[in-house]
Parts: sequence; C-alpha cells; structure tokens
Amino acid sequence: MRERLEMEKLKIEMVKEESNTKVQSKSDYFDAAKNIRLVPKFCEKTVDKYFPQFEKIANNLKWPMPYWTTMLQSVFEGKAAEIYSALPSEKSSDYDTVKQEILKAYELVPEAYRQKFRSYKKFDSQTYVEFAREKEDLFDKWLTSKKTKNNFDQLRQLMLLEEFKQCVHSELKTHLDDKTVESIHDAAVISDNYTLSHKRSFKRSKC
Repeated sequence: MRERLEMEKLKIEMVKEESNTKVQSKSDYFDAAKNIRLVPKFCEKTVDKYFPQFEKIANNLKWPMPYWTTMLQSVFEGKAAEIYSALPSEKSSDYDTVKQEILKAYELVPEAYRQKFRSYKKFDSQTYVEFAREKEDLFDKWLTSKKTKNNFDQLRQLMLLEEFKQCVHSELKTHLDDKTVESIHDAAVISDNYTLSHKRSFKRSKC
C-alpha cells in the first residue's frame, strides 16, 4: 500500500514537472515570422541611423538577440544584402559582427567619419549656418563612432592622437592606423618599437 502511494506521488510530480516545462517552453517561444513585420525598413541612405533605431525597437519589444540577424536579413537590400550573404554562417548569426561589417561597407567607421569631418568644405549654395550645422553633425558622428561623446578624457586622447599622427612619417602613420590605438602614449610606444624594429629614423616631421 505504501509503495503504491509512493508511485502515485511520483506520477503526480512527473505530471507537474512536465506541465511546468510546457508552460516555460511556450513563454520562451519567439515567433520571428509574426514580429518580422515590425522590423523598420532599411534605407541605404541612412544606414548610420538604422541600427540605433532597430536596437531600440528590438529592446523595447524584448526580441531575443539571437534572432536579431534573422530579422534584419529580411529587410537588407543593396550592399547590405550582399555583405550579409557573403558572411560565413557563424558570423552571419552574430549581430555585432553583422553590424560592424555593414557599417564598414558603407564607410561608416570612425576613420571614415574623421576624414569626412576634416575634408568637408562649404558649398557655394550653402549658408554658413547650414555649413556649420553639417560640420557639427559630422563631428558628432565621428565622436559617437569612437564612443567618446561627452567623455572629456577620451575626447582629449582622440584629439592628441590625431595631432600625433599628423606629425609622423606617412609610413608610420599607416602603421598606427592599422593598430587599435586609444591614447597618445600607446601611439608613442608603438612608434618607437616600429622605428627600432625597422632600424629607421624618421627625421622629417610634418609639425
């Protein structure tokens, strides 16, 4: 009798566990097809604004991040679609990788923003107010891409680093551009090591 009661108790526990598993599975289920219509339309002219917009919607609607690239590929077009299709499967499922590769393809990386900011000139048809606004916008995009906006120390290093690069030989500047350098001190150390390893002395300076 006691053994029978134990068996019945065990069966009840198993039923409860199975029921809880089903409820949990149902709550964890994400219907990508149902939500895909909510993905914002992709526009090649405003790629820099697209990803922040997408991330805001995805976070607000609590879309699981592993599904983000699946959602995105449904709206990609032009160069973005080509880049996504060319990525290996393991990379195409990683949101950060997809985002960086597409931004790079559209030249929306820090160095591209820096060059656009530095080279942007006023058009004859522009007012000075319009020119100033565009220049400011390019500067903000550069800082945002470097994640230095509103951070004085990072902004200081960014300015010092750019000035340092302007004062070195073009070959050395190219070497620094190929590295991830965040401070003028790091740039100086890398430059000294490069000079020693190549047994060269860059006497000419642009400064």
